[in-house]
Amino acid sequence: MLAAPSTGLKSGPRSTLGIDTKSLHRNPTKSARQKDRSSMGDKKMRYGLQRVAQSLLFDHTAEKQHRVCNCCRSTNGNGVDIFRTKDGKNARFGNLVKCGSVWHCAVCAGVVTEERRGEVQAGMNAWAKQGGNVYLMTLTFPHTIAQGLGDVLPLYAKAEQTFKNSKTFKAAREQHDWAGTIRGLEVTFGRNGWHPHTHVMIFAKDGMLDDTGTVDALRSAWIAALIKHGLAENSQLNDMMQHAFDLQGGDYAAEYIAKFGHEPKLISTWGAAREVTKGHSKIGLSNINGNTHATPFMLLAWYEQGDTEAGAKFVEYAKAFEGRRMLTWSPGLKAKLLPNEAERTDEELAAMEAELPEEELAATLEGDEWNLVLSRNARGELLQIAAQYGAEGVKALLEELRERKATHSGRHWAKRMFGGGDTTCH
Repeated sequence: MLAAPSTGLKSGPRSTLGIDTKSLHRNPTKSARQKDRSSMGDKKMRYGLQRVAQSLLFDHTAEKQHRVCNCCRSTNGNGVDIFRTKDGKNARFGNLVKCGSVWHCAVCAGVVTEERRGEVQAGMNAWAKQGGNVYLMTLTFPHTIAQGLGDVLPLYAKAEQTFKNSKTFKAAREQHDWAGTIRGLEVTFGRNGWHPHTHVMIFAKDGMLDDTGTVDALRSAWIAALIKHGLAENSQLNDMMQHAFDLQGGDYAAEYIAKFGHEPKLISTWGAAREVTKGHSKIGLSNINGNTHATPFMLLAWYEQGDTEAGAKFVEYAKAFEGRRMLTWSPGLKAKLLPNEAERTDEELAAMEAELPEEELAATLEGDEWNLVLSRNARGELLQIAAQYGAEGVKALLEELRERKATHSGRHWAKRMFGGGDTTCH
């Protein structure tokens, strides 16, 4: 059963805190809704998005499942710990397996990208102290709805390699004394199809933007690489001159890093989708056709609301981006700027149990209790309740979950995983 440490609360029935199955989900005030849109709201949304990805990527015919399928579901030890901050503003799980996939898992992406953002920011600060500047170069190519992501990504990688090996690129690197680069790969989906693009942070001396000859030469070299590898044609030259290449100064690089890993309007997008009535179940289809910059995690939110096309697009994306790196430092740059920074993989960063400030152990769930939470798809909800109410809230929520039916996604998952009607999810 639930093992809860002493929380300093008065002994007695749940009325001590006024917690029961009715009060757990009372209509929140405006300030409470705003709070839900902050750290705990974001966590709940990420667990929901992760759950949708697990359902989409599970393959009952495969011997080995995609690594996201067991993320934050399987345990590392005896029971699942729930920690909360003493001020009731945050909570986290302990002893759970993490997949570390920044592309497929909204939960791990939130942790890993924040750590990576911190590393890059530290590198920028170190370079600034040495008197250097950081530029942001953005690369992309013309794309259409007919192009498959798995077809264009290899060609795009070849175009990038050709660009980096060009005499123009090497000359710019030497002329402006580049210390190195950090490459960030991204993709969105919209009415013109998949939009892969690369942001390259260039650590160099001041003055590169004033060298219009070098900037124009870099643009021409990138366009030539696109044409060489079949990603563009000469007839698209004017369009590519405007949109395929961009080079900006340090302010843009700083803005890029400040936003790195933050899903655009993640909470508001998900919240709005979940509030749509059944009569508006086609909102996902409307979004996928009308939004020109849908991120992969937005596709998950739309699929959850019934947009099957969005789900198919996420699966296509998941296959195409498997094994790719989100951030790549050029050789020697990190050692030069951050000599004391340990090199850690995404999996290692995700697995790190980052303690919350002034946290306390609120409860430890045993196997049957954790299976109950999984079958009701209530991980995010559990964290919210634990943060606000502590051990008493966890106990009350478990009682409520026993009275609920398994969620549709829970039953669907169990049927696919175990071949039967068991709603236990491992």
